[in-house]
Amino acid sequence: MSSASTAGIPVVPEDPDGPGAPDVTVVVAVREDDRSLGRCLDSLAGQTIGAARIEVLVAGAVERSPAGAVAPSPDGAHGTPPDVPPLPPAGGARSRTRAGTLTEPLPVERTGTLNQALDRARGRYLFVLDACDFLGREALSRLVDAADSQGSDVVFAKSAASGAVIFARTRHRVPLDEPGLPWELSAAKLFRREPLLRLGVRFAEDVPAGLAEQAFTLEALFRSSGVAVLADYDYRFAGDAGSSSGRRSRPARDSSAALAAAAGAPGGLEDLLRGTAAAMAVTARFTGPGPLGDGFRVRHFAHEGDVLTGPAFLKAPEPVRRRVFAGVRRLVADHLGDAVLAGLRPGLRLRLSYVRAGDEAGLVSVLRYEAGHGVPPLRTDLVSAEWRRTGAARHTLVVTARTPLPHLGAFGAGPVRLTGCPEAGRVFLRPAPDGDGTEIEVRIPAEAFPPGRTRIGLSTVLLGTEHAAAVAPGTVPRQVRGLRGLRPYRLGVGPDGTGGLVVAVIPIGSRRAERSRSPRLLRRAVRPAERA
Repeated sequence: MSSASTAGIPVVPEDPDGPGAPDVTVVVAVREDDRSLGRCLDSLAGQTIGAARIEVLVAGAVERSPAGAVAPSPDGAHGTPPDVPPLPPAGGARSRTRAGTLTEPLPVERTGTLNQALDRARGRYLFVLDACDFLGREALSRLVDAADSQGSDVVFAKSAASGAVIFARTRHRVPLDEPGLPWELSAAKLFRREPLLRLGVRFAEDVPAGLAEQAFTLEALFRSSGVAVLADYDYRFAGDAGSSSGRRSRPARDSSAALAAAAGAPGGLEDLLRGTAAAMAVTARFTGPGPLGDGFRVRHFAHEGDVLTGPAFLKAPEPVRRRVFAGVRRLVADHLGDAVLAGLRPGLRLRLSYVRAGDEAGLVSVLRYEAGHGVPPLRTDLVSAEWRRTGAARHTLVVTARTPLPHLGAFGAGPVRLTGCPEAGRVFLRPAPDGDGTEIEVRIPAEAFPPGRTRIGLSTVLLGTEHAAAVAPGTVPRQVRGLRGLRPYRLGVGPDGTGGLVVAVIPIGSRRAERSRSPRLLRRAVRPAERA
């Protein structure tokens, strides 16, 4: 590439691997609340790869107005916070070796945004590091050696104390459908810079930093010719990990806690929606339908989608809530297939079922239930079961159930499933008497039950989320006498001992007949076995 960058600085030559270029450019991303830049730079100065093989560029975070637009900083450059920590004296960093000797100063340069740093970089490889993080002394040497020896375009580097499944062992030529890989999408990796330049891979500047890095990493992965995972060393220490001051480590910028906190800020929920849509668009562009893309889509919905439809949504002003709901509904329509849905936890599947149905009020009711009970409303209680006369000596079993799931009738056919005699029951759905949840009524004529005992059950089913109804404690059996056809029967219904119901349809007088016939029937059943 030979065009000028957005900062007006000429882009590196066409061959970034040419003579005199450093091995790796480390871009240190400074956020407004970071005060650990000195320690981060010291860790870079102490790298065993040597200062001559490292280039360090400090990039500011992208600032946005509450509406989400990129705003210029006072000096006219986009994204350089006015209160970021100053660079070390003389634009360099020094670190002490174990013997106490100071290393040579490491040149450090200020840039604007991450994209401006990427355009200005000269190294064969690129590594993005948060200013609050620092590297193990051998990190860059090990990463560069691995990428050079294996020809990898992207190298995942294990963080200290990481329990992620992707870092179970070191591997080269890792396939993109490797379990756990979609969950490690920060830009804290080693990227071969030539493909990034050649293919024009850049950071989105109109979305939150963590999601901009996620979309960047996704495109780099999908376009790469080789991916490696190094798990043999603690390459990166996140936040305040390893600090002797006893301060707690802050969550990673793309963690659920950090996303939830950002979503609660003014404009944060819509920023998150915009960034999630950008990441999903990258996944869709490079994978299409199928298992590979579904693995990444599960991650998008389970991580960002969970925050978008979580407590921050409930607390948002109504206009924001309406816009975010419409945006999430578009993401659900475009990216949420059955295979993706099956990979999500039941509570999130339930939320997304209301999104898919276009029922914003239903989603709000679900979130309010979660806020009050700590669990999603995935329950149904059998309230009563009784026989009602529907004609001269004719009876119908009426089962009433209650679920906190709101607006169940809005989901069309099949939100309630019967077992035991599903073809005979008629289901009626109506708002619960107190307006909280849905009341379910099932009517089954006595003629639908065969003679004997039949276990029946009821469950609600929404987009792969099914939960069975349970008999309320203290439910007592009910018995009546009625006709089944032209013959009188004793009709009973009561708990079956496992949370369901058992229906007894016994011809009147059958017990006496059974007592008189049972010994002879038993002898007939036993004799062939005795002869054998």
